[in-house]
Amino acid sequence: MKIAIPVIENNGMDSRVSQHFGHARLMMIYDSEKKKIDASDVREVEGCSPIVAIEGFDVDMIYCFGIGAKAMALCRQKGIKLKTGRFETVKDVIKNLDKLEDLTEGCGR
Repeated sequence: MKIAIPVIENNGMDSRVSQHFGHARLMMIYDSEKKKIDASDVREVEGCSPIVAIEGFDVDMIYCFGIGAKAMALCRQKGIKLKTGRFETVKDVIKNLDKLEDLTEGCGR
């Protein structure tokens, strides 16, 4: 499984999760099978840059705290699961994959 996590800086596994998916500067992509992590720069493309930033990674899931309705709809179209929780670093998210909750509501942005 490949998981995208929006972060505010690239500190590898210690990177802090961005409070909002659409405000992330980077996406950390974790491959749970290979136990490998990559960073993808978020770029401005048609207003939904975080989705574009992860397109080539075949992401199965996104972990985030908040996400707008447009991005949420794009994720649903692409079959990407949305998860949330109280975990604030990439390391904590990965350690607690079994404790993540479904993110069912967007923030209205």
